[in-house]
Order: sequence, then structure tokens, then C-alpha cells
Amino acid sequence: MSRILAMAMVLSAGLACASNPTAHERGADLDYDGLVEALRLGGTQVTPEAPVDQPFFSVPGRVIVVAGGSVQVFEYGGAPAAQTEARRVSPDGSTIGTTFVTWMAPPHFYHRGRLIVLYVGDEADVKSALTGVLGPQFAGR
Repeated sequence: MSRILAMAMVLSAGLACASNPTAHERGADLDYDGLVEALRLGGTQVTPEAPVDQPFFSVPGRVIVVAGGSVQVFEYGGAPAAQTEARRVSPDGSTIGTTFVTWMAPPHFYHRGRLIVLYVGDEADVKSALTGVLGPQFAGR
């Protein structure tokens, strides 16, 4: 009887996970709130900060502090809009569309779902946390 109970517990746990995917698994559904939630669930300290505007992106962004590093999050109306904007970023992140950018530190661009995330810096903890939720950077150094 205990074997059947154990199997039932395993199956119900699997169903619970399947019906409540993490932000990383949701992919195209990942939004600002999902990003913050996923980072926190991963054990990373996240503090929301001020809004930010960048001339090279068509939507305003929000700054969050992730593991002590300042990260800019740009949320688009859908994944296709974010993908279109991401294609404008050169592989090394030095140009976005027709804008040439001089960075104070190495830029790291991430894209997942309807988000483009920009981290300018080289702190391993910040990059690791972002990669864990968003996947590898698509542009930058």
C-alpha cells in the first residue's frame, strides 16, 4: 500500500509542476514580474529601482538591482516585437540600429519572451543570475 501512496505522491508532484511552470519554462510569457519572481526564486536579491529610457529602444524600461548590479529591463507588447528590436543590436553590443554606444563597462544583452534585458558590467553573480533565467546573452562582450 505504501508503494501506491508513494507513486501517487510522485505523480501529483509532477502534475503540480506541469500546471505551474516556472518563469524560465514559460518562455514567451516571461514578463517583468515573471523575471523578478524567477530571479528571487533562484535565490538572487532583486530590488526594483527607477524607470529608464534609452534612445535605442522603442519602449521605456525599468531598472532593477540584481545581486548588486544595475540591470535595465525593457518589456514589449509581445515576443515578436522584442525579437525585432533585439535584431537591431550588433553582436558585440556596440551599435543598436543606427546608434553607436560607448559603454562604461562591457554590455550584456539578454532576450527571452517579450523582454530585452541589458546589464552593463562584469560581475559574475549578476551574469549568472540573468543567464539562469534568460539563457545566454545574445549580444555583448
